[in-house]
Amino acid sequence: MNGADGNPVAGALVSFRSVGVTFAPPNALSDSSGQVSVVVHLGGIPGSYQVLAETPKSGGGSVTVTSREIALGYQEKLGKEVSEKYCAVCHDPESTSERVSNFDNLAPPAPHQFTDGNTFNPMSDVDLIKIIADGGAALGKSSQTPAYRSTLTMAEIKAVVAYLRAVADPPYSGVTGK
Repeated sequence: MNGADGNPVAGALVSFRSVGVTFAPPNALSDSSGQVSVVVHLGGIPGSYQVLAETPKSGGGSVTVTSREIALGYQEKLGKEVSEKYCAVCHDPESTSERVSNFDNLAPPAPHQFTDGNTFNPMSDVDLIKIIADGGAALGKSSQTPAYRSTLTMAEIKAVVAYLRAVADPPYSGVTGK
């Protein structure tokens, strides 16, 4: 929490709310750096949740910050695991101690991140499955996207698609351009 002067505000009351979500604690005071920490328990139903943090504004009213949190179901969790093992090396720009990212080393440069809803949302599930199973060239995309048909089961490929749909930003509406 920062004040109008841009400096952190200590001791500001921040309240959290959402539908289907619980917070521990539901209200907290900001620390000396203007930060508040809470534990967020997402609902038991997989999907996207809107989380609101509000603090009273001096002179009346309130300041509200909205964040999107995602609860993954079994299929989406499996898709995330498969993605981290096979896809993240090219589709995630962040290197980790376990994996060096090739995100910036490919042609065409910078493959789309899996959160890129503007790219993946208009594509049908059938087309996404085809790209994952048969490689990018199968749909006229980058030939550097390998085929995973002999590596992954169809259930794992569909799980990756479910994961892409779950993390899409903007969120996937269930309607494709095809």
